[in-house]
Amino acid sequence: MNIKSLTYFIEVAKEKSFTKAAKNLFVCQSALSKSIKNFEFELDITLIDRTSKEFKLTPEGEIFYENGLIALKHINEQLSMLLDSVTLEKGKINVGVPPVISTIYFTSIIQQFRAAYPSIELNVIEAGANTVKSKVESGEIDIGVVILPFSSENFDVTKIFEAEIVAVVNKAHPLAKYDEISLKDLKDEPFISLNETYMLHDIIISKCAEAGFTPNTIYKSSQWDFIAELVALNQGVTILPKPILSKFHSKNIKTLKIKDGFPWNIAFVVRKDKYISKAIKLFIDFTKEIEL
Repeated sequence: MNIKSLTYFIEVAKEKSFTKAAKNLFVCQSALSKSIKNFEFELDITLIDRTSKEFKLTPEGEIFYENGLIALKHINEQLSMLLDSVTLEKGKINVGVPPVISTIYFTSIIQQFRAAYPSIELNVIEAGANTVKSKVESGEIDIGVVILPFSSENFDVTKIFEAEIVAVVNKAHPLAKYDEISLKDLKDEPFISLNETYMLHDIIISKCAEAGFTPNTIYKSSQWDFIAELVALNQGVTILPKPILSKFHSKNIKTLKIKDGFPWNIAFVVRKDKYISKAIKLFIDFTKEIEL
């Protein structure tokens, strides 16, 4: 049994489709199908039930898939350790970054890191912090960027940045005459927020609940600049990290300090049971030392 055949079978089983798996693996479907049949012949086990109208693994195939995932994970980690033993400034890192944070901090960090370590392949996956957390947990990405507070026994957490959270209103809004407000001042306002893929969404809901109300949310979006534009058009109010607004140039909005507010703390998360390669350690240390 070889790693290539195992990888092919795992991908087919995961996608439940030869077509999708072939596309992901960059091989033709006929070659993939032949490889799986040869793999079954070699093992003397039928892994896929070809009598079923829909894709279905045999009972043996289910067991082989579950254990194969674990085996492949350990094999890849051992290969990473082997590469680490002979080189430092090489490797591959898959990092998940929410678009909001990427816009402010990581465009510059990624550019500087790639310039400093051109032999390290850095793949960036943009997704909301909640999605990033799930992808780190499933092993799809090596290291994720999330918003604190973040509590889990399964992750190591490393704080890297801190910024201020502010309320954002149109300059014509009655609250614009103030420089500082309370969260309760937003109680009856039409609220525009980032959607549920962002941890900031959950944090804002929680903080508003502590202040005794649920936001009157009229619109949710995954795009912070769209939210800011709606506020600039006086369609509602929002709460966003202050550094984001340096990227949004409009004379029609005003940022307000929040008396009972909370900081925007950004951290790296890595699964505790994951082998941390030298390349990943290098990226974490490099990011912590960057002055923004």
